[in-house]
Amino acid sequence: MDQSEAPDRKAAAVQDKPETLEQCHAVIEQLGQELAQLREQVSALLDKKLNSRNSSKPPSSDGPDSGGNRAQRRASGRARGAQPGHKGTYRTLLAESEVDAVHDCPPPAVCECGGPVVAGRPMRHQVFDVAAQVEAEVQEYRLYHGVCGHCRKTHKSVLPAGVPRGQIGPRALALVGLLGTAYHLTQPKIRDLLAQVLGVRFSVGAISQAQGLVAQALKEPVQAAVKTLPEAPVVHVDETSYAREGAGRHWVWTVTQPKLVVYQLWSSRARYVAKEMLGEQPKARLVTDRYAVYDWVGPAQRQVCWAHLLRDFTRISQRAGQAGRIGRRLLGLGYVLFRRWHRKSEQIGAQMKQVQGHMHRALERGIAGTCQRTALTCANVLKLWPALWTFLSDPAVPPTNNAAEQALRTIVLKRKISGLTRSRRGEEFIARGYTVVESCKRQGRDALTYLRQAMHGYFAGTAVSSLVPSG
Repeated sequence: MDQSEAPDRKAAAVQDKPETLEQCHAVIEQLGQELAQLREQVSALLDKKLNSRNSSKPPSSDGPDSGGNRAQRRASGRARGAQPGHKGTYRTLLAESEVDAVHDCPPPAVCECGGPVVAGRPMRHQVFDVAAQVEAEVQEYRLYHGVCGHCRKTHKSVLPAGVPRGQIGPRALALVGLLGTAYHLTQPKIRDLLAQVLGVRFSVGAISQAQGLVAQALKEPVQAAVKTLPEAPVVHVDETSYAREGAGRHWVWTVTQPKLVVYQLWSSRARYVAKEMLGEQPKARLVTDRYAVYDWVGPAQRQVCWAHLLRDFTRISQRAGQAGRIGRRLLGLGYVLFRRWHRKSEQIGAQMKQVQGHMHRALERGIAGTCQRTALTCANVLKLWPALWTFLSDPAVPPTNNAAEQALRTIVLKRKISGLTRSRRGEEFIARGYTVVESCKRQGRDALTYLRQAMHGYFAGTAVSSLVPSG
Protein backbone atom coordinates (compact mmCIF):
# COMPACT_ATOMS: atom_id res chain seq x y z
CA MET A 1 0.00 0.00 0.00
CA ASP A 2 1.24 3.50 -0.87
CA GLN A 3 2.37 5.31 2.29
CA SER A 4 0.66 8.48 1.05
CA GLU A 5 -2.76 6.77 1.28
CA ALA A 6 -2.58 6.28 5.07
CA PRO A 7 -2.96 9.98 6.02
CA ASP A 8 -5.88 10.28 3.59
CA ARG A 9 -7.70 7.37 5.24
CA LYS A 10 -7.07 8.74 8.70
CA ALA A 11 -8.43 12.10 7.59
CA ALA A 12 -11.52 10.44 6.15
CA ALA A 13 -12.04 8.49 9.38
CA VAL A 14 -11.75 11.68 11.42
CA GLN A 15 -14.17 13.41 9.09
CA ASP A 16 -16.74 10.55 9.45
CA LYS A 17 -16.68 10.63 13.25
CA PRO A 18 -19.89 11.97 14.79
CA GLU A 19 -19.51 15.38 16.33
CA THR A 20 -22.81 15.74 18.14
CA LEU A 21 -24.77 13.54 20.50
CA GLU A 22 -27.51 13.08 17.90
CA GLN A 23 -24.96 11.86 15.37
CA CYS A 24 -23.59 9.41 17.95
CA HIS A 25 -27.06 7.99 18.53
CA ALA A 26 -27.58 7.69 14.77
CA VAL A 27 -24.31 5.79 14.36
CA ILE A 28 -25.16 3.50 17.30
CA GLU A 29 -28.58 2.78 15.80
CA GLN A 30 -27.04 2.01 12.42
CA LEU A 31 -24.44 -0.28 13.96
CA GLY A 32 -27.16 -2.03 15.96
CA GLN A 33 -29.12 -2.71 12.78
CA GLU A 34 -26.01 -4.02 11.05
CA LEU A 35 -25.25 -6.26 14.04
CA ALA A 36 -28.79 -7.64 14.00
CA GLN A 37 -28.49 -8.38 10.28
CA LEU A 38 -25.16 -10.12 10.78
CA ARG A 39 -26.58 -12.22 13.62
CA GLU A 40 -29.50 -13.20 11.40
CA GLN A 41 -27.10 -14.23 8.66
CA VAL A 42 -25.00 -16.28 11.08
CA SER A 43 -28.16 -17.93 12.42
CA ALA A 44 -29.27 -18.75 8.87
CA LEU A 45 -25.88 -20.32 8.13
CA LEU A 46 -26.04 -22.38 11.33
CA ASP A 47 -29.52 -23.57 10.35
CA LYS A 48 -28.04 -24.96 7.15
CA LYS A 49 -25.53 -26.97 9.15
CA LEU A 50 -27.94 -29.81 9.84
CA ASN A 51 -27.21 -33.25 11.25
CA SER A 52 -29.15 -36.12 12.79
CA ARG A 53 -29.39 -34.36 16.17
CA ASN A 54 -31.05 -31.15 14.99
CA SER A 55 -33.03 -32.36 11.97
CA SER A 56 -34.62 -35.44 10.42
CA LYS A 57 -31.42 -36.38 8.60
CA PRO A 58 -30.24 -39.95 9.28
CA PRO A 59 -27.13 -40.53 11.43
CA SER A 60 -25.38 -42.04 8.40
CA SER A 61 -25.35 -38.58 6.81
CA ASP A 62 -23.41 -37.00 9.69
CA GLY A 63 -19.95 -35.86 8.72
CA PRO A 64 -16.75 -36.28 10.75
CA ASP A 65 -17.21 -32.79 12.24
CA SER A 66 -20.73 -33.40 13.51
CA GLY A 67 -19.71 -33.63 17.14
CA GLY A 68 -18.84 -37.26 17.74
CA ASN A 69 -20.52 -40.59 17.30
CA ARG A 70 -23.79 -40.77 19.19
CA ALA A 71 -23.63 -44.54 19.21
CA GLN A 72 -20.43 -44.65 21.25
CA ARG A 73 -21.23 -45.58 24.82
CA ARG A 74 -19.22 -44.74 27.87
CA ALA A 75 -16.82 -47.43 28.96
CA SER A 76 -18.24 -49.40 31.88
CA GLY A 77 -14.86 -50.45 33.23
CA ARG A 78 -15.78 -54.14 32.95
CA ALA A 79 -13.94 -56.66 30.82
CA ARG A 80 -15.54 -57.74 27.57
CA GLY A 81 -17.53 -60.93 27.36
CA ALA A 82 -19.40 -62.89 30.01
CA GLN A 83 -19.18 -61.54 33.55
CA PRO A 84 -18.50 -63.62 36.68
CA GLY A 85 -21.64 -65.48 37.72
CA HIS A 86 -23.14 -65.49 34.22
CA LYS A 87 -24.87 -68.85 33.67
CA GLY A 88 -24.40 -68.81 29.92
CA THR A 89 -26.65 -69.97 27.10
CA TYR A 90 -26.32 -73.36 25.44
CA ARG A 91 -27.98 -75.01 22.46
CA THR A 92 -30.50 -77.69 23.40
CA LEU A 93 -29.46 -81.09 22.07
CA LEU A 94 -31.74 -82.80 19.60
CA ALA A 95 -33.23 -86.15 20.50
CA GLU A 96 -31.44 -89.20 19.10
CA SER A 97 -34.40 -89.84 16.81
CA GLU A 98 -33.89 -86.43 15.18
CA VAL A 99 -30.22 -86.75 14.26
CA ASP A 100 -29.11 -88.18 10.92
CA ALA A 101 -26.27 -90.32 12.22
CA VAL A 102 -24.74 -91.32 15.55
CA HIS A 103 -21.01 -91.97 15.84
CA ASP A 104 -19.71 -93.70 18.97
CA CYS A 105 -16.22 -92.62 19.99
CA PRO A 106 -15.06 -95.13 22.65
CA PRO A 107 -12.03 -94.50 24.86
CA PRO A 108 -8.93 -96.71 24.50
CA ALA A 109 -9.53 -100.26 25.66
CA VAL A 110 -6.35 -100.45 27.77
CA CYS A 111 -4.83 -97.82 30.05
CA GLU A 112 -1.13 -96.96 29.89
CA CYS A 113 -0.69 -98.89 33.13
CA GLY A 114 -2.02 -102.05 31.48
CA GLY A 115 -5.42 -102.10 33.16
CA PRO A 116 -8.73 -102.36 31.27
CA VAL A 117 -10.68 -99.11 30.66
CA VAL A 118 -14.34 -99.30 31.67
CA ALA A 119 -16.41 -96.86 29.58
CA GLY A 120 -19.04 -94.75 31.31
CA ARG A 121 -21.97 -92.78 29.93
CA PRO A 122 -21.06 -90.78 26.82
CA MET A 123 -21.05 -87.01 26.57
CA ARG A 124 -23.21 -86.06 23.59
CA HIS A 125 -21.72 -83.64 21.09
CA GLN A 126 -23.76 -82.60 18.05
CA VAL A 127 -22.43 -80.91 14.91
CA PHE A 128 -24.82 -79.12 12.56
CA ASP A 129 -23.73 -78.92 8.94
CA VAL A 130 -25.11 -78.31 5.48
CA ALA A 131 -25.73 -81.31 3.25
CA ALA A 132 -22.82 -82.12 0.96
CA GLN A 133 -24.98 -81.55 -2.10
CA VAL A 134 -27.91 -79.11 -2.04
CA GLU A 135 -29.81 -79.52 -5.27
CA ALA A 136 -32.96 -78.11 -6.76
CA GLU A 137 -35.88 -80.45 -7.31
CA VAL A 138 -36.85 -80.55 -10.98
CA GLN A 139 -40.27 -81.84 -12.03
CA GLU A 140 -41.07 -82.39 -15.70
CA TYR A 141 -44.65 -82.21 -16.96
CA ARG A 142 -45.39 -83.61 -20.42
CA LEU A 143 -48.41 -82.03 -22.06
CA TYR A 144 -50.00 -83.97 -24.88
CA HIS A 145 -52.55 -83.09 -27.50
CA GLY A 146 -54.63 -85.48 -29.50
CA VAL A 147 -57.24 -85.59 -32.24
CA CYS A 148 -60.61 -87.27 -31.98
CA GLY A 149 -60.72 -90.24 -34.36
CA HIS A 150 -64.39 -89.57 -35.12
CA CYS A 151 -64.92 -85.77 -35.44
CA ARG A 152 -61.24 -84.75 -35.69
CA LYS A 153 -61.56 -82.29 -32.77
CA THR A 154 -58.22 -81.40 -31.18
CA HIS A 155 -57.79 -81.93 -27.44
CA LYS A 156 -54.91 -80.54 -25.33
CA SER A 157 -53.87 -81.52 -21.85
CA VAL A 158 -53.46 -78.92 -19.10
CA LEU A 159 -51.09 -78.59 -16.18
CA PRO A 160 -52.30 -79.99 -12.86
CA ALA A 161 -53.73 -77.52 -10.34
CA GLY A 162 -51.05 -75.67 -8.43
CA VAL A 163 -48.33 -76.07 -11.07
CA PRO A 164 -46.99 -72.74 -12.36
CA ARG A 165 -46.66 -72.05 -16.07
CA GLY A 166 -43.20 -70.56 -15.54
CA GLN A 167 -39.95 -72.35 -14.83
CA ILE A 168 -39.68 -71.43 -11.13
CA GLY A 169 -41.73 -73.40 -8.63
CA PRO A 170 -43.64 -72.03 -5.62
CA ARG A 171 -41.00 -72.90 -3.02
CA ALA A 172 -38.25 -71.33 -5.11
CA LEU A 173 -40.43 -68.27 -5.69
CA ALA A 174 -40.88 -67.93 -1.94
CA LEU A 175 -37.11 -68.10 -1.50
CA VAL A 176 -36.60 -65.43 -4.16
CA GLY A 177 -39.13 -63.24 -2.34
CA LEU A 178 -37.39 -63.68 1.01
CA LEU A 179 -33.91 -63.02 -0.37
CA GLY A 180 -35.10 -59.84 -2.07
CA THR A 181 -36.72 -58.44 1.08
CA ALA A 182 -35.52 -59.79 4.41
CA TYR A 183 -31.94 -60.12 3.13
CA HIS A 184 -31.95 -57.07 0.82
CA LEU A 185 -30.32 -58.95 -2.09
CA THR A 186 -30.35 -57.47 -5.56
CA GLN A 187 -31.65 -59.50 -8.50
CA PRO A 188 -28.14 -60.32 -9.81
CA LYS A 189 -27.11 -61.44 -6.32
CA ILE A 190 -30.16 -63.71 -6.07
CA ARG A 191 -29.32 -65.17 -9.49
CA ASP A 192 -25.75 -65.87 -8.42
CA LEU A 193 -26.74 -67.39 -5.07
CA LEU A 194 -29.25 -69.79 -6.65
CA ALA A 195 -26.64 -70.85 -9.19
CA GLN A 196 -23.90 -71.40 -6.61
CA VAL A 197 -25.95 -73.06 -3.86
CA LEU A 198 -28.73 -74.88 -5.73
CA GLY A 199 -27.07 -75.33 -9.09
CA VAL A 200 -29.93 -73.73 -11.04
CA ARG A 201 -29.28 -70.85 -13.40
CA PHE A 202 -31.87 -68.21 -14.12
CA SER A 203 -31.52 -64.89 -15.88
CA VAL A 204 -31.95 -61.58 -14.09
CA GLY A 205 -35.15 -61.14 -16.11
CA ALA A 206 -36.49 -64.42 -14.74
CA ILE A 207 -35.74 -63.26 -11.18
CA SER A 208 -37.56 -59.99 -11.89
CA GLN A 209 -40.59 -61.89 -13.20
CA ALA A 210 -40.46 -64.15 -10.15
CA GLN A 211 -40.63 -61.15 -7.84
CA GLY A 212 -43.61 -59.92 -9.84
CA LEU A 213 -45.37 -63.24 -9.21
CA VAL A 214 -44.62 -62.95 -5.50
CA ALA A 215 -46.16 -59.48 -5.49
CA GLN A 216 -49.29 -60.80 -7.22
CA ALA A 217 -49.61 -63.66 -4.73
CA LEU A 218 -49.43 -61.22 -1.81
CA LYS A 219 -51.93 -58.74 -3.24
CA GLU A 220 -55.05 -60.02 -1.47
CA PRO A 221 -53.63 -60.53 2.05
CA VAL A 222 -51.92 -57.13 1.96
CA GLN A 223 -55.08 -55.38 0.73
CA ALA A 224 -57.03 -57.07 3.52
CA ALA A 225 -54.48 -55.75 6.02
CA VAL A 226 -54.78 -52.21 4.61
CA LYS A 227 -58.56 -52.27 5.11
CA THR A 228 -58.10 -52.79 8.86
CA LEU A 229 -55.93 -49.70 9.36
CA PRO A 230 -58.73 -47.12 9.90
CA GLU A 231 -60.20 -49.28 12.68
CA ALA A 232 -56.95 -49.79 14.58
CA PRO A 233 -56.70 -48.11 18.02
CA VAL A 234 -53.24 -46.58 17.46
CA VAL A 235 -51.11 -46.36 14.30
CA HIS A 236 -47.69 -44.89 13.62
CA VAL A 237 -47.31 -43.21 10.22
CA ASP A 238 -44.19 -42.05 8.40
CA GLU A 239 -42.75 -41.83 4.90
CA THR A 240 -39.38 -41.80 3.16
CA SER A 241 -38.22 -41.23 -0.40
CA TYR A 242 -37.63 -44.09 -2.85
CA ALA A 243 -36.94 -42.99 -6.42
CA ARG A 244 -38.03 -44.81 -9.57
CA GLU A 245 -35.76 -44.78 -12.60
CA GLY A 246 -36.96 -42.22 -15.12
CA ALA A 247 -39.88 -41.11 -12.94
CA GLY A 248 -38.19 -39.07 -10.22
CA ARG A 249 -38.79 -39.30 -6.51
CA HIS A 250 -41.44 -41.64 -5.14
CA TRP A 251 -42.31 -42.26 -1.50
CA VAL A 252 -42.64 -45.30 0.72
CA TRP A 253 -45.38 -44.83 3.30
CA THR A 254 -45.64 -47.05 6.33
CA VAL A 255 -48.48 -47.52 8.80
CA THR A 256 -47.22 -49.44 11.80
CA GLN A 257 -48.93 -51.26 14.65
CA PRO A 258 -47.35 -53.51 17.28
CA LYS A 259 -48.07 -56.66 15.20
CA LEU A 260 -48.79 -55.35 11.72
CA VAL A 261 -46.73 -53.19 9.37
CA VAL A 262 -48.05 -52.02 6.00
CA TYR A 263 -45.92 -50.40 3.30
CA GLN A 264 -47.09 -48.69 0.13
CA LEU A 265 -45.17 -46.86 -2.61
CA TRP A 266 -46.72 -43.71 -4.04
CA SER A 267 -45.57 -41.02 -6.42
CA SER A 268 -46.66 -38.35 -3.94
CA ARG A 269 -46.18 -37.26 -0.36
CA ALA A 270 -49.48 -35.38 -0.29
CA ARG A 271 -52.40 -35.60 2.11
CA TYR A 272 -54.54 -37.70 -0.22
CA VAL A 273 -52.12 -40.63 0.19
CA ALA A 274 -52.55 -40.66 3.96
CA LYS A 275 -56.32 -40.46 3.51
CA GLU A 276 -56.23 -43.32 1.00
CA MET A 277 -54.43 -45.55 3.50
CA LEU A 278 -56.24 -44.50 6.68
CA GLY A 279 -59.62 -43.29 5.44
CA GLU A 280 -61.26 -39.87 5.54
CA GLN A 281 -62.31 -40.31 9.17
CA PRO A 282 -60.08 -42.90 10.81
CA LYS A 283 -60.91 -44.12 14.28
CA ALA A 284 -57.23 -44.70 14.98
CA ARG A 285 -55.08 -42.30 16.92
CA LEU A 286 -52.17 -41.22 14.74
CA VAL A 287 -48.59 -40.91 15.96
CA THR A 288 -46.73 -38.74 13.43
CA ASP A 289 -44.20 -35.97 13.03
CA ARG A 290 -45.25 -32.32 12.48
CA TYR A 291 -45.69 -32.80 8.73
CA ALA A 292 -48.74 -30.79 7.64
CA VAL A 293 -50.39 -33.57 5.59
CA TYR A 294 -51.66 -35.16 8.82
CA ASP A 295 -53.55 -32.02 9.85
CA TRP A 296 -56.85 -33.37 8.53
CA VAL A 297 -56.95 -35.39 11.76
CA GLY A 298 -57.79 -33.28 14.80
CA PRO A 299 -54.99 -32.58 17.32
CA ALA A 300 -56.82 -34.50 20.04
CA GLN A 301 -56.67 -37.64 17.85
CA ARG A 302 -53.00 -37.24 17.08
CA GLN A 303 -49.68 -37.55 18.92
CA VAL A 304 -46.76 -35.50 17.61
CA CYS A 305 -43.39 -37.22 17.90
CA TRP A 306 -41.35 -35.78 20.77
CA ALA A 307 -38.11 -37.13 19.31
CA HIS A 308 -38.67 -34.83 16.33
CA LEU A 309 -39.50 -31.94 18.66
CA LEU A 310 -36.23 -32.43 20.55
CA ARG A 311 -34.35 -32.16 17.28
CA ASP A 312 -36.25 -28.97 16.46
CA PHE A 313 -35.42 -27.55 19.89
CA THR A 314 -31.77 -28.53 19.43
CA ARG A 315 -31.65 -26.54 16.20
CA ILE A 316 -33.18 -23.51 17.94
CA SER A 317 -30.71 -23.83 20.84
CA GLN A 318 -27.82 -23.49 18.41
CA ARG A 319 -28.94 -20.01 17.37
CA ALA A 320 -27.51 -16.84 18.85
CA GLY A 321 -29.11 -14.54 21.40
CA GLN A 322 -32.58 -14.92 22.85
CA ALA A 323 -33.57 -17.64 20.36
CA GLY A 324 -30.72 -19.84 21.56
CA ARG A 325 -31.71 -19.35 25.20
CA ILE A 326 -35.32 -20.24 24.44
CA GLY A 327 -34.18 -23.31 22.50
CA ARG A 328 -32.04 -24.51 25.40
CA ARG A 329 -34.97 -24.01 27.76
CA LEU A 330 -37.29 -26.02 25.52
CA LEU A 331 -34.68 -28.73 25.10
CA GLY A 332 -34.19 -29.04 28.86
CA LEU A 333 -37.94 -29.31 29.42
CA GLY A 334 -38.09 -32.02 26.75
CA TYR A 335 -35.47 -34.06 28.59
CA VAL A 336 -37.43 -33.65 31.84
CA LEU A 337 -40.54 -34.90 30.03
CA PHE A 338 -38.81 -38.08 28.90
CA ARG A 339 -37.33 -38.78 32.34
CA ARG A 340 -40.74 -38.56 33.95
CA TRP A 341 -42.38 -40.63 31.22
CA HIS A 342 -39.82 -43.43 31.58
CA ARG A 343 -40.64 -43.69 35.28
CA LYS A 344 -44.15 -44.94 34.33
CA SER A 345 -45.67 -43.21 37.33
CA GLU A 346 -49.44 -43.27 37.82
CA GLN A 347 -49.28 -39.55 38.65
CA ILE A 348 -47.61 -38.65 35.36
CA GLY A 349 -50.46 -36.32 34.41
CA ALA A 350 -50.02 -34.21 37.53
CA GLN A 351 -46.23 -34.29 37.21
CA MET A 352 -46.43 -33.02 33.64
CA LYS A 353 -48.60 -29.99 34.40
CA GLN A 354 -45.62 -27.98 35.58
CA VAL A 355 -43.62 -29.01 32.51
CA GLN A 356 -46.54 -28.04 30.28
CA GLY A 357 -46.78 -24.61 31.86
CA HIS A 358 -43.07 -23.89 31.51
CA MET A 359 -43.04 -25.12 27.93
CA HIS A 360 -46.08 -23.07 26.91
CA ARG A 361 -44.50 -19.90 28.28
CA ALA A 362 -41.19 -20.66 26.54
CA LEU A 363 -42.98 -21.16 23.22
CA GLU A 364 -44.83 -17.87 23.67
CA ARG A 365 -41.51 -16.12 24.29
CA GLY A 366 -40.20 -17.71 21.11
CA ILE A 367 -43.13 -16.31 19.14
CA ALA A 368 -42.57 -12.83 20.58
CA GLY A 369 -38.81 -12.92 19.90
CA THR A 370 -36.90 -11.31 17.07
CA CYS A 371 -35.85 -14.53 15.27
CA GLN A 372 -38.44 -15.18 12.59
CA ARG A 373 -37.57 -18.86 12.10
CA THR A 374 -37.82 -19.53 15.82
CA ALA A 375 -41.15 -17.69 15.96
CA LEU A 376 -42.56 -19.79 13.10
CA THR A 377 -41.48 -23.06 14.70
CA CYS A 378 -42.86 -22.11 18.12
CA ALA A 379 -46.15 -20.96 16.56
CA ASN A 380 -46.52 -24.26 14.73
CA VAL A 381 -45.83 -26.25 17.89
CA LEU A 382 -48.40 -24.22 19.84
CA LYS A 383 -50.92 -24.77 17.05
CA LEU A 384 -50.51 -28.51 17.64
CA TRP A 385 -50.49 -28.13 21.44
CA PRO A 386 -53.18 -30.78 22.23
CA ALA A 387 -51.35 -33.28 19.98
CA LEU A 388 -48.25 -32.96 22.14
CA TRP A 389 -49.91 -34.52 25.16
CA THR A 390 -52.17 -37.32 23.87
CA PHE A 391 -49.83 -39.89 25.45
CA LEU A 392 -50.79 -38.59 28.90
CA SER A 393 -54.45 -39.56 28.50
CA ASP A 394 -53.93 -42.83 26.59
CA PRO A 395 -51.26 -45.26 27.87
CA ALA A 396 -51.37 -47.10 24.51
CA VAL A 397 -49.99 -44.00 22.77
CA PRO A 398 -46.22 -43.45 23.11
CA PRO A 399 -44.74 -39.94 22.90
CA THR A 400 -42.51 -40.82 19.93
CA ASN A 401 -42.93 -42.15 16.41
CA ASN A 402 -39.95 -44.48 16.78
CA ALA A 403 -42.02 -47.51 15.72
CA ALA A 404 -42.64 -46.09 12.24
CA GLU A 405 -39.07 -44.84 11.88
CA GLN A 406 -37.72 -48.26 12.81
CA ALA A 407 -40.08 -49.88 10.31
CA LEU A 408 -38.68 -47.63 7.57
CA ARG A 409 -35.06 -48.51 8.32
CA THR A 410 -35.30 -51.86 6.53
CA ILE A 411 -36.67 -50.05 3.46
CA VAL A 412 -33.83 -47.54 3.62
CA LEU A 413 -31.32 -50.42 3.71
CA LYS A 414 -32.96 -51.92 0.63
CA ARG A 415 -32.82 -48.56 -1.13
CA LYS A 416 -29.14 -48.07 -0.34
CA ILE A 417 -28.23 -51.59 -1.49
CA SER A 418 -30.48 -52.02 -4.53
CA GLY A 419 -30.85 -48.44 -5.68
CA LEU A 420 -33.81 -47.26 -7.75
CA THR A 421 -36.89 -49.24 -8.66
CA ARG A 422 -37.51 -49.58 -12.38
CA SER A 423 -41.20 -50.40 -12.67
CA ARG A 424 -44.49 -50.51 -10.86
CA ARG A 425 -44.02 -54.26 -10.53
CA GLY A 426 -40.80 -53.71 -8.59
CA GLU A 427 -42.51 -51.20 -6.30
CA GLU A 428 -45.34 -53.63 -5.57
CA PHE A 429 -42.84 -56.37 -4.74
CA ILE A 430 -41.01 -54.12 -2.28
CA ALA A 431 -44.19 -52.82 -0.61
CA ARG A 432 -46.00 -56.16 -0.31
CA GLY A 433 -42.91 -58.25 0.35
CA TYR A 434 -41.73 -56.08 3.22
CA THR A 435 -45.29 -55.90 4.58
CA VAL A 436 -45.22 -59.69 4.92
CA VAL A 437 -41.67 -59.95 6.25
CA GLU A 438 -42.02 -57.22 8.90
CA SER A 439 -45.51 -58.29 9.98
CA CYS A 440 -44.44 -61.92 10.34
CA LYS A 441 -41.44 -60.82 12.39
CA ARG A 442 -43.68 -58.96 14.84
CA GLN A 443 -46.15 -61.83 15.05
CA GLY A 444 -43.52 -64.50 15.63
CA ARG A 445 -44.36 -66.22 12.33
CA ASP A 446 -41.87 -67.64 9.87
CA ALA A 447 -41.83 -65.42 6.78
CA LEU A 448 -40.53 -68.14 4.45
CA THR A 449 -43.30 -70.51 5.51
CA TYR A 450 -45.89 -67.79 4.91
CA LEU A 451 -44.45 -67.01 1.47
CA ARG A 452 -44.51 -70.70 0.54
CA GLN A 453 -48.15 -70.99 1.57
CA ALA A 454 -48.97 -67.83 -0.35
CA MET A 455 -47.33 -69.10 -3.54
CA HIS A 456 -49.00 -72.52 -3.30
CA GLY A 457 -52.35 -70.83 -2.70
CA TYR A 458 -51.83 -68.44 -5.61
CA PHE A 459 -51.18 -71.23 -8.12
CA ALA A 460 -53.87 -73.51 -6.68
CA GLY A 461 -56.45 -70.72 -6.56
CA THR A 462 -57.03 -71.09 -2.82
CA ALA A 463 -57.16 -68.42 -0.14
CA VAL A 464 -53.97 -67.22 1.52
CA SER A 465 -53.84 -66.98 5.31
CA SER A 466 -54.45 -63.52 6.75
CA LEU A 467 -51.71 -61.16 7.86
CA VAL A 468 -54.02 -59.49 10.37
CA PRO A 469 -53.28 -60.80 13.88
CA SER A 470 -56.23 -62.39 15.64
CA GLY A 471 -57.44 -61.10 18.98
